[in-house]
Amino acid sequence: MADRSPNKGGLTLSYYGHCAFLLETGQGARILIDPYRNQRGFYWFTRQFPSVDCDLALVTHAHFDHDAVDRLAETTSIMRTPGTFEFQDASITGVLDWHTGQWTSEQLLEEATRLTPKQIMDRHFGLASVPNVMFRLEADGVSFLHMGDNRANWPDDVAEAVGQVDVLMISVDDSCHLLSHQQVARIIGQLRPKIVAPMHYRIPGLNPDGITLDEPMMWLDAQPEVQVLEGNSATISRDGLPDSTQVWFFQPAKESMNAQPVGPIE
Repeated sequence: MADRSPNKGGLTLSYYGHCAFLLETGQGARILIDPYRNQRGFYWFTRQFPSVDCDLALVTHAHFDHDAVDRLAETTSIMRTPGTFEFQDASITGVLDWHTGQWTSEQLLEEATRLTPKQIMDRHFGLASVPNVMFRLEADGVSFLHMGDNRANWPDDVAEAVGQVDVLMISVDDSCHLLSHQQVARIIGQLRPKIVAPMHYRIPGLNPDGITLDEPMMWLDAQPEVQVLEGNSATISRDGLPDSTQVWFFQPAKESMNAQPVGPIE
């Protein structure tokens, strides 16, 4: 059985690949966000989502690569909806907005030389009708925002609900599958987080070749301050936050990379 004693070292953020993060609070609450799976016609993961001990799972939207709730224990509470609530020593706000979708002509022109014809069509027609709940979590004086697959341009009420953010988990890869690099830069400039954790990119060994994701290395190379972490977890405290924005590049958990292999769903 996993040790469920309080996390005396403070807040711990752990990365399980794709968009799956686990936040462990000082009092020992374990909150998992966006576990992944495959579905028929979409073979994105070569391994099953690992068994992760958690009390609460947050699901930003109902796409296969974000909602593997079947992999969770029966005792896990699951939250998909907007609203504000308290969970042990964490305050959680779900902010309803929309999945990133139709790009404007200007946005397509910005990235046209980097996109395949299929990617251009995907971005033109988009997924803008899919609701997405961004989750803002706060514990021990540190605020976190997991964007899921949210669009870049937020109306004023959404921006107000998100508020100040210390740690931003944002989708970014070099194919610009969801957001262009310019859109990512604008969001970071708007929120001015202390830590940016990229997600939703291709991880060799976890994702097969040929999917529409790429690694984020070109984006990482363009960032002024990058910390490449040795493992999948980091302890975060109010006093230990960087003075200026840093990108923290997490390694995927060994449990994810060594999980049961899976093939396409027939």
